[in-house]
Amino acid sequence: MSSQAASPLLLSKPAIADLAKVRRPVVTMWINRYRESSHPFPLPVVTRARVDHYAADEVVQWIRSRGLGNSDTLAEDLALHAVLGHESTLPSDAVLDGVTALLCVKVLLGIQLSELDAEDLLDEVDGLDPDDRFLFREVERLGDEAELLGRHVDTMADAAYSAAEAFETVMRQRFRLGLRDLSDVALRPAALELAARIAVAVTGDEGAVFVDPSVDGSDLLVTLRDVLPEYTDAVAIAGWADTRASRLARRRLVVHRWSLRPATGDDGDGVPGPATFLMQFPSPAAPTLSDGQILSTIDDLALQMREGQSAVIVGPASALVDPLADRDAESTRSALLRTSRVRAVVRLPEGLRVSRPGLSTALWVLGSGDASVKPRERWTVVADLGGVELDDFVTESVLSDVLAALGSRKSLEAHSFRVGGVYRTSSLLASGSLLPPRPHRPPRPRHSGAEAAGRVLHLVGEYREGARRMDPHLMVPVEYRSADQAPAESAGELASRRELAVVPGNRIDPADLAAVGANHAAGAVRVIGPDEVLGRTALGARVIDRLQFTTKNPNGRYTEPGDIVFCTSPEFGVLVDVEGSSVVLAPARIMRITDPSASGLVPELIAGHLKSAGIGDRAPGAVRRGKPWRGWEIPRIDAARVPAVTAMLADLRRRRQAAADLIATIDRLTDTVVDGVGRGALVVTEETVLEPDSAVLEPERG
Repeated sequence: MSSQAASPLLLSKPAIADLAKVRRPVVTMWINRYRESSHPFPLPVVTRARVDHYAADEVVQWIRSRGLGNSDTLAEDLALHAVLGHESTLPSDAVLDGVTALLCVKVLLGIQLSELDAEDLLDEVDGLDPDDRFLFREVERLGDEAELLGRHVDTMADAAYSAAEAFETVMRQRFRLGLRDLSDVALRPAALELAARIAVAVTGDEGAVFVDPSVDGSDLLVTLRDVLPEYTDAVAIAGWADTRASRLARRRLVVHRWSLRPATGDDGDGVPGPATFLMQFPSPAAPTLSDGQILSTIDDLALQMREGQSAVIVGPASALVDPLADRDAESTRSALLRTSRVRAVVRLPEGLRVSRPGLSTALWVLGSGDASVKPRERWTVVADLGGVELDDFVTESVLSDVLAALGSRKSLEAHSFRVGGVYRTSSLLASGSLLPPRPHRPPRPRHSGAEAAGRVLHLVGEYREGARRMDPHLMVPVEYRSADQAPAESAGELASRRELAVVPGNRIDPADLAAVGANHAAGAVRVIGPDEVLGRTALGARVIDRLQFTTKNPNGRYTEPGDIVFCTSPEFGVLVDVEGSSVVLAPARIMRITDPSASGLVPELIAGHLKSAGIGDRAPGAVRRGKPWRGWEIPRIDAARVPAVTAMLADLRRRRQAAADLIATIDRLTDTVVDGVGRGALVVTEETVLEPDSAVLEPERG
């Protein structure tokens, strides 16, 4: 035991690359590039079968100190590698099961496992799981290694900030660890979150329970727990079998603070009281169900559901919405629709099945039928999101339409559907497909005629104000002179004299970036990366939260007004950050003039000269594009003329911005008029055309 505890965790180069989230050759590049530096890459500790292995703690500390790699969770990931990579006499599945069991024990006991020896730990587990339904055998199988793994589990939980997040770190490795039964059926977070939010929305009773009949599914309930308020007493009924996957699912639910309850009813059939069912097809226990078997399972559920209960079902589109070739499956689906329990049908975007992104997914929402509606008048709300991204607007639209689908006929008629539509069930049965009979169009916000008219008036006012700001009087006082034939200096020469400085960009996790206005208020900082420099993304379209950037990048750098931002990969580009205070995203870099007023170096002149100098051109037969920045020629003017040139360029920049703002206003006005007229909410009258200085609007018709 002591020798095991003292053994350092060793990592090969592929393992280091996996930890740092870089490609394998990058690690070799780090070793070679920094070999002669004052802080070289750590030396290998041991070589086994001609493969070098390095001390994990030293490697992680070195990567962090250099600010390299693409992972902000090095410590967390290292803890997982430590658990799964330590020398052990146990099979890998026993270690994995034991780790998840110890994380569950840690949550239930609320202590550091290092406080217990192996015998005391097993006694505690016996008290937590006396019937051996999800914990005991996994911990017992660890034997003498329980103490060592307990210490590893404490480290995992500390690195991940909670035992629940540490458990999810393990679950996120399901693809790498070969857990085929879990990885083959995994859905992307967007699909899970949509289903979970619908489940919360359709659950009207605070005392309702959530039911997942599968014996080893847990993804939906775990996502649902994150959607529910933190202090909600979350009660779940989940299927159970004495299998490895089922026991893992039960441990996961316990870790996420689900109170698990056995399925008991007055007559032993169904779940009594208010409840919301969640089902995912295929499931880990049944990954190969046919469309007919899936529909038969849903039919069994519908028969057991009681008044006031609802269900959210995610499954393959081939079973839930597409035409069915199997007559028995078609008959089962038709019978389900005729019960009026299927209240909403949504075809989801492609790519939501992780292991098989080409397979389409769909979602059903079941509720209580309306007995007052005659069979021939029954309806179903159907939406096709096949070509739409599940962004916030689409998700909120689906929630709104689903809630309307579960309401009465009166509330349904009063609802303005965003992504779906109301269809007679009889017409859907006749078509053989549950997709909308009309061509699908992406959802978009709806506006009334009054709203559109008000927006037109507002934009006309913006246009007039912008036009008034456009000063037609422009003076550019220039004189021509004989060109100075003195050779231009290189950027390298100016850098050696410290008149120029080149500052590397920041390495930022792409997940931390956000579109402007997306959950970022005053703390948003503009990001400038290669996409902005090359004109592929509008300047200011991407931001990062200032607090998040400072926390994750304590040595992070911001631009100063007048900094020249450039990149040479994937191609050459350059721009001037006039405002400053931006975050430059590597591999873009900053070229900074140390003293613009005294040096005669003007950022706009330098940027313009570099653009016209063919910096990014590749010479015939050359491998690399362009030449290194140190060889770039940098123009310089008389320092006494810098203020006049700077003022002139600033005036032209202001005029260009005013013109761009005016064009943007015209574009928004055009879009509003086109959208309103196309929807029939606005009418362009003859007076509007004849009177260009006024906006005459007809009242909304219909």
